[in-house]
Amino acid sequence: MELAIHRPAPPLGLHVEMMTFFAGLDPAHQRQKLIPDGAIELIVDLGERPKKLYASEHGPIATAFRGAWISGMQRRPIIIEAQPQASLFVIRFRPGGAHALVRHDAETLTDSVFTLADVIDATSLRDCILEAATPAGRFAAAEAWLLGRIGPRLGIDPVVRHLAARLGRGRVRDLVEATGYSDRHVRALFRRHVGVSPKQFARIERFRGLLRGLSGVVIDMEFRGAPLPPQDWARLAGAHGYADQSHLVHEFRAMSDMTPSAYLSAYRGLENYLPIVTDGDS
Repeated sequence: MELAIHRPAPPLGLHVEMMTFFAGLDPAHQRQKLIPDGAIELIVDLGERPKKLYASEHGPIATAFRGAWISGMQRRPIIIEAQPQASLFVIRFRPGGAHALVRHDAETLTDSVFTLADVIDATSLRDCILEAATPAGRFAAAEAWLLGRIGPRLGIDPVVRHLAARLGRGRVRDLVEATGYSDRHVRALFRRHVGVSPKQFARIERFRGLLRGLSGVVIDMEFRGAPLPPQDWARLAGAHGYADQSHLVHEFRAMSDMTPSAYLSAYRGLENYLPIVTDGDS
């Protein structure tokens, strides 16, 4: 398997958190659950086979994508294909970072996945990435394309940037009041630039923090990691800003469609991607 990760420097780094290229992954499962990860992502498929999005864990195909697509801010899990030998290039935007690229409200992308051509004219992006011979060349090509597309709109709204860095680690009401703007103004601004309200973003960030606390820094793109051990959920609830254990369990179900204990059993090395066992899996 080939894996390369790049974190762009400013000015593009103000908008893009990271770019990831991987190829040659050969998962034993056919489907995987993607748990909300707090970002809008642009995915470029460097292969030719369509990639499937499923209606549910064991349900029918909902749609399929070729070439490139964009996944909005997700508030619920989605079920995607785990295709063997896939070659993908993923651009992960910072909160508010995609707004200057798509040039319309990020909320229109929320809880959805769109073919990229239905959102922006991006026919040249895949071509310039494919033309590069190395991962470094692919990252440079994608950076140049993004900078050319975003152009003079570089930079994230300062209120959005300020809140996004703090939500999930304090009371939403207090953080919004500290901006000096009305709650209504901030909610509209955040939805337009990020795709969800400040309260919804805080819930996602708090849950992401919990998952990182469970899995640590270990990353296994090949899903060969061991299940996670039993946890002290009452302690974790207090450590990650939940009112109590029942609040944590409620939010866990809402964000992942599974219980905390089921997550521990399903985990195989990536906090936001869980393999789904189907009858066709070896």
